[in-house]
Amino acid sequence: MAKLNKHNTTQEIITKSVALNCQRNCLKLEMQNIVFPKWPELGLMGLIFRQCISTKEQPDGNIYDEAVYQTVLRIIGGKVLMSGRPDCYCWKFSKVSSAKDVKVVGTNSAEGIINLCIVLNGISDEADKKMLADMFASMKRDLLLVTTVSEERRCIEVTQELYDSGVTACVDQWMEVNENGEGESTQLQVGDYLIITDKGVYRIGHDEFVETHVIM
Repeated sequence: MAKLNKHNTTQEIITKSVALNCQRNCLKLEMQNIVFPKWPELGLMGLIFRQCISTKEQPDGNIYDEAVYQTVLRIIGGKVLMSGRPDCYCWKFSKVSSAKDVKVVGTNSAEGIINLCIVLNGISDEADKKMLADMFASMKRDLLLVTTVSEERRCIEVTQELYDSGVTACVDQWMEVNENGEGESTQLQVGDYLIITDKGVYRIGHDEFVETHVIM
């Protein structure tokens, strides 16, 4: 992916989205998130591999600092895969440790098995259900199941008009930048949404957005 100046690109997106009336208030719905262990907890495996996560925004993979982040998988709308890819990214340790609704999920304890059954029963596609069950069957540990509460947000709809104005890429808020303030860009498509935060913006694909958010 091409590198773009993170600050300048974000400011351009905000300015053009206001001018073209593309900003909306939205509500992120309650979500269940499967949280993988901190990288140091993987022992030898953590010394062999890096935490390189292939996301929809960075399909070629992005390395997340193992001392700061841990991997998260979301089941969206009863689906493990959307457009052939899992919905995965990373949370900071602090977000996990401050979560209120946390349970174990997996095959390594009675509680984990019960919660895994609940999660699997919520998956509509049999192939997706088997894929997630296979993942847990191959692991000798429970993971965390974190339920996040609904929250109000501000978003930008990537309309055809906004796209035609030159808003065709962003630099997601968590992407690190070089000495010139440049970070790896995420390509946008008409129908995508950008979530506005106090640290910048980040992309959510159309299908994922409509399953996890409601426009207010």
